[in-house]
Amino acid sequence: MKTKDHKLFEWSAPNAQDVDEKSGYYAAMIFLVWPLLAVVSAFWNHNSKWGKNILWAFIAFYGFTFAIGAESQGSDIVGYVAQVERLHTVEMTMTGALEYYQQSGEIDILRTVIAVVLSRFTDSQAVLTLVYGIIFGFFFSRNVWFILDRLKGSIKPISLLLIVCFTLTVPIWNITTFRMWTAAHIFIYGLLPFLFEGRRSGLWIAAMAILVHYSFMVPVGVLFAYLFLGNRLMVYFIFFLTTFFISEIDLTAFNNLIENYAPEVVQERTSAYRSEHKVETHREGGNENRVWYASWYGRAIKWSVMGFLGLLFLKGRDFFDKNRGWANMMSFALLFYGVANLFSSLPSGERFTAVANMSALAIIILYVQNREHEVFLKRFIIAATPALLLFVVVSVRKGLYSMSATALLGNPVIALLTSGENISLNDVLKMVL
Repeated sequence: MKTKDHKLFEWSAPNAQDVDEKSGYYAAMIFLVWPLLAVVSAFWNHNSKWGKNILWAFIAFYGFTFAIGAESQGSDIVGYVAQVERLHTVEMTMTGALEYYQQSGEIDILRTVIAVVLSRFTDSQAVLTLVYGIIFGFFFSRNVWFILDRLKGSIKPISLLLIVCFTLTVPIWNITTFRMWTAAHIFIYGLLPFLFEGRRSGLWIAAMAILVHYSFMVPVGVLFAYLFLGNRLMVYFIFFLTTFFISEIDLTAFNNLIENYAPEVVQERTSAYRSEHKVETHREGGNENRVWYASWYGRAIKWSVMGFLGLLFLKGRDFFDKNRGWANMMSFALLFYGVANLFSSLPSGERFTAVANMSALAIIILYVQNREHEVFLKRFIIAATPALLLFVVVSVRKGLYSMSATALLGNPVIALLTSGENISLNDVLKMVL
């Protein structure tokens, strides 16, 4: 005989949300014991809601355990830390802070605000790089998960390799040059949803990258030019090919443009990059003492990405014509890569190539994963794989200059004990070998 309470004895399977929340709780517990293992779990469960937050937490943890190795002594991070240490000894009012910013000669504002605010409380390098890691990590993790969330089916080996390349194009250890590379991820964070899904807010987020690094007037300018020109795949592809063969900007015309139309503060900040002597030295090459892979790994990813873009244009035009979001991403990638090719002839101008690679890799990964591979694409994948692997290996090797043993093997408790005393894995290897 049934009773009114018979449903109490019925079993029902837990819903997906409950399972996801429970697995997220376990991942958080794992993070407290071994953050690196939690990150591996996050990527393994990339369809979860919590995965991107675990990656974000790990990058913040990496920032707290950041090691300034011997090879990092000439990098921007040394100056950032010295600035906070110096400001910590100075009493400063709000008016004084504004005067300090005006006298600094900087156009962008974020890094100066961080330095002034933090210096009121501490002069710790670990706290400074923790804050850098928190800010950088938010945009980095969201950009990676934007792509992961839109992959269909089981991830193909080439897609996995390309995703790794995407994460290493502007990797987490680039907080050594916090302004430029944080701006890059902010730009991509706004760009991808704006192009692929038409989110208007993304346009203004991308424009905010200028507040982090003034040079993002170039990518943002290209984005607004694209808005005016619209999707013109053939025109952009011809421009893209042309700049591949003529990737050298007319320095005289470029300097005249800057000096006639740019604000004085922009002229002052860019004068070193526009110096004819410095440009000529850069074009002739000053890397004779570098080992071959240090010179070739950047070319390996650039040529691979450009090859993929060429094949996507030739074989996927019908698809792009029928799918506006994909066409938007492809059009902008071709246009901006052409501009980046031109700027690569200037000192530090090759940094725009990294941003172009990120925007291009986003469309490449989605296309390669979500569509059937044509014969030509399959053959190119085989040819490009060694170059992509070279890029991955050399990029990871560079990460050893600031990655500490605590970041890989430790946990938050150990990090508190080693704060300010972390040694880079590169320096450890030198002592051991």
